[in-house]
Amino acid sequence: MKRGNLKLAIAFGCIGIAAIGTAQSTSSYKGPKVEITYLHGFTGADRPVMEQLVKAFNDAKPNIVVKATAQPWGTTWNQIEPLVAGGRAPDIAVINEDQITRFIARDALDEMTPAMLTSAGINKSRFFGPLFATADYKGKSYGVPVSSVAYVMFYNKDLLKKNGINAAPRTRAELLTAARACTVDKAGKKAGQEGFDKANLDTWGISLYNNWVGSRLAYSAILQNGGSLTDKDNNAAFNSPQAVEAVQFLVDLVQKEGVARGNSTEEAELAAFSQGKVCMFPSGQWYLDRFEKNPSYALTFLPRIGGQRDATWGGSSHLTLPKQRAGYDANKRAAALAFINWLSLPAQNLTWTATGSLPTMKAVADDKKFEGQAISGIFDRLGNVFATSGFPWGGQVLGPFDAAWERAYLGKQAVKASLDQGVSEANKQIAQVRTQFR
Repeated sequence: MKRGNLKLAIAFGCIGIAAIGTAQSTSSYKGPKVEITYLHGFTGADRPVMEQLVKAFNDAKPNIVVKATAQPWGTTWNQIEPLVAGGRAPDIAVINEDQITRFIARDALDEMTPAMLTSAGINKSRFFGPLFATADYKGKSYGVPVSSVAYVMFYNKDLLKKNGINAAPRTRAELLTAARACTVDKAGKKAGQEGFDKANLDTWGISLYNNWVGSRLAYSAILQNGGSLTDKDNNAAFNSPQAVEAVQFLVDLVQKEGVARGNSTEEAELAAFSQGKVCMFPSGQWYLDRFEKNPSYALTFLPRIGGQRDATWGGSSHLTLPKQRAGYDANKRAAALAFINWLSLPAQNLTWTATGSLPTMKAVADDKKFEGQAISGIFDRLGNVFATSGFPWGGQVLGPFDAAWERAYLGKQAVKASLDQGVSEANKQIAQVRTQFR
């Protein structure tokens, strides 16, 4: 689906494949037969599903031929701007949430104007609002979502119940209660009891860890507190009072409460959760295939750690229109929009969830095919999934933010000092690249 380090698999079986050839057989495109090129990075277990979708479109639309090319995402990131500059850009390219604002601000993508969206039958209201807005920049739209993932919380139902917790936590207080109940040292002492040894745990309440996936929990908590990574001018601002409070709560789970292990890795926490040693494992929903067949495990939307709203980090992929050379065939643009509309319609999105992607719209999340599926436990809040996008210097913000989270989590620096240092580093980097973007 996206990013080589995401463990994605066919999670639900190829639902809907038989129906896609006939679904939405009408097209907004009425021009002469054209061939359009489509570049995407779905090169893993998701590739066969995308190939079947493209074939279904080609079979149903005799006046449009889509020629699809799959290649690694990183290759696309390196090629898009040179292809645009050389007048050889694909008609459609899939761009991920962590790259799309950069390419927009580098003038490599064309706006999808309201008139263009209307003419193609693309109604942005059918999508989850924050997901569609991921491809917006300065009040204009540049992409249509085709794929989505989210940060969730897996939990061990049996371990929670054993320790007196009968439901997944939804609030900070409930999470803290559950984490304390589940944290037991090797002498049988629980967190908060006299003599409890947080350095010698047998089971613990919640997993924290130090890579970029771990930092997305901190990002989510900041959002929940009403904070952000950047300010209105797109300068780094992840040292706001809201951010400091959110990150401090997470760090205190290690340093004060002792309900999470310090100096751990995603791999170590995943292994511990799989072995029944930890009650709650916040991470990406792409781990679902490891646990969905085990009745002891379930997942839920990330509890509201912050104080203002439900929110969690999400990744996504968007169908975009790279800029074309002068004299570009208007029929190709119209055909490209027709394909984008078709591929993002409910029937095709339902098919695409076979790859482990989340629904991109409520109409798909409400489909009866998900009844009884573990993933449906987060569907009531899919409208609260937010990407790290909207600022063109993604690496200049996210690199220092991830490093600041790691320093604070490992206890190498106090939370505010670490976030202050991260913001200072980020803004120095932003100042160096700002003139490269519009």
